[in-house]
Amino acid sequence: MRWQIGDIYISGEAKKTEDNPQGLGCYLVMTGRGCDDIFRILDSKGCTFGDMFERCVRWFGSDFHFTRLDIAIDDRNEVPFFTPEQLRKKCEREEFISTSEYCKHDASKYPHDDWAGTLYIGAGKSDISYRIYDKDKEVCTKQNKTLDEVGSWKRTEIQLRSDKAHAFAMLFRDSPYDLGKLTFNLLAGNLRFIVPDKKERNKSRWKTCRFWKRFLGKVEPLKLYVPQPHNTLEETQQWLTEGGVISAVKGFYFLEEHGALGDLERVEDMLHKARYSTALAGKLTGHLQRIDREELIPFIQYNTKQGKGGVL
Repeated sequence: MRWQIGDIYISGEAKKTEDNPQGLGCYLVMTGRGCDDIFRILDSKGCTFGDMFERCVRWFGSDFHFTRLDIAIDDRNEVPFFTPEQLRKKCEREEFISTSEYCKHDASKYPHDDWAGTLYIGAGKSDISYRIYDKDKEVCTKQNKTLDEVGSWKRTEIQLRSDKAHAFAMLFRDSPYDLGKLTFNLLAGNLRFIVPDKKERNKSRWKTCRFWKRFLGKVEPLKLYVPQPHNTLEETQQWLTEGGVISAVKGFYFLEEHGALGDLERVEDMLHKARYSTALAGKLTGHLQRIDREELIPFIQYNTKQGKGGVL
């Protein structure tokens, strides 16, 4: 079931997933405009988002959890600190340091000769990723305006997921008037554009670009602390049995046993190609440690997906 008021959405009767094997609870989703609406409501009552989050924690305890949080930084200076095209070239030369090496860019439909588009750093489903794009050219295209009418507008978006989204939200809860400071500190602690140094092979020792330093200003790099979860293989097992995964595998085995797969793959072939996610690998490793079977851990590591990517 789903309810909607303007740009605020509430979904109930959530489906069963590996992260939510019970399939219980509901989701509150707010777009950018939805956040503005909630802010006006809170502000009219002398409250902040911090107050709202605190009430959620008080009412629901550990059942309250952020699954995604997007934060935007708008550079409206006439001369921007940097452009997406400038950063795109830095990424193509691998002159950046991030928690993820994954980087790609998409060109937009801006009807002029100069480059316009979106730069992505970090895979979309990773705990932290970034989108940097020409907001001015996007507005020009959508509203049929000129750049002179819109003015320079470059946007940097940070997308947080799962535990890191929740950890940041709790920091914001405790300091509701320091969102800008928290955001720049987070950016400084997780993404850096660097100046190549042929004399130094270790990229982490390369100097930070001046334009990035000016953009960040005076910051204290912030690394989000996410407590390590206890073994939750039991929950994964519950999701397998109750979420329909095991029954689907049984169905494939049935087709294979009766020579009725057609163009479908054999389960054994799919298992051979499958790799553990880092989350599942962590659960398996913790389980093996608890039952004193640590000799199997190297096999888990060998069959785990590598979170690396390249410039596309």
